[in-house]
Amino acid sequence: MLSDDQVNEIIIEVENVPSGVQSHPSSNQIVPEKTLVNSSFSMVSSISDIGVTDSQSFSDWNDKKSRRLLWFPTSLNDSISQILHSPESLGTDIPCTSHENMQGQKLIASLIPMTSRDRIKAIRSQPRTMEEKRNLRKVADREKSKLSHGIFELSCCAQCLNSISLAYRRSKNSLSELLSSVSLWQKTLKVIGGKFGTSVLSYFNFLRWLLKFNIFSFIVTFSFIIIPQFTIAEKNTLPFTGLEFFTGAGYFRDTVMYYGFYTNSTIQHGKGGASYNMQLAYIFTIGVCLIICFFSLLFSMARYFRNNFINPHIYSRGIAKLIFCWDFTVTHEKAVKLKQKNLSTEIRENLSEIRQENVKLTLNQQLIRFSAHLAAWVVSTGVAIACCVAVYYLADNNSQFLQSHRNPGAVLLLPFVVSCINLAVPRFYSMFGLVERYEMPRHEVYILLIRNIFLKISIIGILCYYWLNIVALAGEECWETFIGQEIYRLLLMDFVFSLADSFLGEFLRRIIGTRVFTSLGLQEFDIARNVLELIYAQTLVWIGTFFCPLLPFIQMITLFIMFYVKNISLMMNFQPPSKAWRASQMMTVFIFLLFFPSFTGVLCIQAITIWRLKPSADCGPFQGLPFFIHAIYSWIDTLSKRPSYLWVVWIYRNLIGSVHFFFILTLIVLIITYLYWQITEGRKIMIRLLHEQIINEGKDKMFLIEKLIKLQEMEKRANPSSLPPERRNMEQPVSLHVREYDAARAPDLRFRRSVQEDNPRA
Repeated sequence: MLSDDQVNEIIIEVENVPSGVQSHPSSNQIVPEKTLVNSSFSMVSSISDIGVTDSQSFSDWNDKKSRRLLWFPTSLNDSISQILHSPESLGTDIPCTSHENMQGQKLIASLIPMTSRDRIKAIRSQPRTMEEKRNLRKVADREKSKLSHGIFELSCCAQCLNSISLAYRRSKNSLSELLSSVSLWQKTLKVIGGKFGTSVLSYFNFLRWLLKFNIFSFIVTFSFIIIPQFTIAEKNTLPFTGLEFFTGAGYFRDTVMYYGFYTNSTIQHGKGGASYNMQLAYIFTIGVCLIICFFSLLFSMARYFRNNFINPHIYSRGIAKLIFCWDFTVTHEKAVKLKQKNLSTEIRENLSEIRQENVKLTLNQQLIRFSAHLAAWVVSTGVAIACCVAVYYLADNNSQFLQSHRNPGAVLLLPFVVSCINLAVPRFYSMFGLVERYEMPRHEVYILLIRNIFLKISIIGILCYYWLNIVALAGEECWETFIGQEIYRLLLMDFVFSLADSFLGEFLRRIIGTRVFTSLGLQEFDIARNVLELIYAQTLVWIGTFFCPLLPFIQMITLFIMFYVKNISLMMNFQPPSKAWRASQMMTVFIFLLFFPSFTGVLCIQAITIWRLKPSADCGPFQGLPFFIHAIYSWIDTLSKRPSYLWVVWIYRNLIGSVHFFFILTLIVLIITYLYWQITEGRKIMIRLLHEQIINEGKDKMFLIEKLIKLQEMEKRANPSSLPPERRNMEQPVSLHVREYDAARAPDLRFRRSVQEDNPRA
C-alpha cells in the first residue's frame, strides 16, 4: 500500500444517470448545464450528447444508484487537471468543471489495471487529440509503475513472460513490415485500384495470389523430386529443334519435365551414403503439395470470409473511414494524388451501392426479367453441352488423325480447338448482359462466373475422362508422359491465346470503339472471363503436376508475364466501370471457385489415378507395380517389421488409410462452414437492430432538445428577473446553439454509430 502522505482519499458518488444531467436544488427547476457551449466536455466524456432533460423522465434511472470508493494519489489529480486544463488538449481556455475531473479520474482508474496492449487500444479509441492521448498514456504508465512497485509487484516469471510477449510482438511487426515492403507490384496495384476501382483490382490481387501459390509448389517439387533426379540423370541424346517449346515432345521427352524420365530405383551415392527412395519421394511430394494447397485454400477462404462477410464494419461500408481518415505521413505529390483518387473511387462505389439497393421493380418488370434470365440460362447450358460433346469426339478421333498426319504440329489441333472454345464462348456469354440487364454489376459478374466455370470445368472433365479411361487403358507406351504433354500443350495454347487477345483483340476493339464506331467507346474490363482463365489454367497445373512436375514453374512464368500484359492492356484499351461497385467480397468468391469445383475435382482425379490405374511397365518411378498406391503399401509392410517405426504404421492405418478419419474431417469442415454462415447471418441481424436503435436514440435526443427549449422558454417567462446577468447574456447563444445542433443532427441520424457509455445494451 502507498503511504498516507502519497495518497489522497477521494470519495466519488457515481450515479447511473446520463452525464450532463444535473438536478437543481429546487425540485421544480432544471438548470441547463453549460456543456452546451463548452465543447471541451465532449472530449472528456463521450457518454451523452444531450445536456438537459427534466427530472421526471429519468426518475427510474435515479433510483438505480451505486456507490464506490476510488483511491488516487495526489499526483494523479494534478496530472489529470493538467491534461484537462491544457489549451492544446481542449482547444479552449474555459476552466474544467469538477464533473470533468471526476470523469478523467475514472478514465485513469480504468486504464491502470489493464495490460499494456489493452491500455493502448483503449487510449487509441478515445475521441482526443494526439497530444492529449500521449499525455494520458504517460499519466497511466506513471501511475501503473508506482502501483507496480507498491502493490502489484510482478514475479520473475511474470516479468519474463511479459518480455517474451513484447519481443514476440516487436518481431511480428517487423516481419509484417518486411513482407509488406517486398510485396510484389504494390505501387502498380494502388494505381489500378485508384483508376478502375476495387472490382478490377480484385483480378490482379487474385493473379498475384496464384503466383505465390505456384512459387511454393515449384520450390517443393524442385527440392524433393527434380534435384535428386538430376544427380543420376544421363545425357539427353535427342536433337533440339525449337518446336519442342510448342509441342512439348521430342527433346523434352527425356528430361525431368515428364513423369517417364524419373527412375524407379533407390538413389544412393557411395556404399555408405544415405539412400533416397524415388517412388516414395515422388508420391509423397505430390501428396504433400496437394494437402498444403487444400489447407491453404481453406485458410484463405476463412480469412477472406471473416474479413469480408463476418466483421461488422463491412456492413457500414467504411463511410467514416473514407471521409474522416487521412494518412498524414503521405507527403509526396504523386502519392497524395493517388490516395485522393483511391478515396474518391471508394466513395463512389459505396454511394452507388446504396442507391442500387433502393431500386424496386414492378411485377411486370420482374416477370420480364425472370423470362430473360431463364432464356439466357437455357441457351448457355445448351452451348456448354454442345462444346463438351464436340471436344469429346475430337479427342476420341485425335489418335487416328495423328496416325494419318505425321506433321509434328498436328498434335496442336486439340489444344487449338479447346482454346478457341474458351476464348469465343465466354464472350458470347458476356453479350447476355444486354438482355438480362442486372441492376447490380456484382450479380452480373457472379452469373458469368458460374456459366464460365461450368463450361471450362466440363471441358476439363471430358478430357480427363478420355485420358484416364481410354488412353490409360489402351496400352499406350508411357501414357503418363503422353498425358503430361497434352496438358502442357493445353496450358501453352491457352497462354498464347490470352496474349493474342490482349495485344490484338483488345487493341482492335479500342480502335473500332474510338475511331470507327465512336458510339461504342472504350470497353470495360471483363472480370469474370479473365478470372476464369486463371482458374482454368491453375486447374490444369494441379492435374498435370503428377505427370509433369515442372508445370508449376511454367505457370509461374506465364502468370508473371500476364500481369504486365494485362496491366498495359488495361491502361491503354479499357475505361473504368460505368457503374461503380464495391468488390470487397470478390476475392472470397474467386478462392471458393478455385476450391470448388476446381481443386476438389483435381483431388478426385488424382485419387482415381493413384488407386485405380496401372502404371506403365517401361517408364516412370512406379513401373512394374499393379497400382501407384502399392509403393506405399510396400513401405508400410517394411516398417511394420521394425519396432521403432510402429507408430508410423499406426498413423497410416488409423488415420491416413481410414475412411472414418476422412469422414470425420469432412464433417468438421462442414460444421465450421455452417458456423461461419450462422455467424454471418447473426451479424447481419445485429447490424440491422443497431441501425434501428441508433434511429430511435436519435429521435429520443430530438425530443429532449425540444423539451429543453420549452423548459427554457417557460422558465424565462415565469421569472425573468431571477436570472443573473451572466445567464441573461448567455440565454440567446444557448438557444441558437441548440437550434443549430438540431438542424445539423437531423440528416445523418441513420449513419451515426456512437456508443453511449450509460446504455449497456448498446
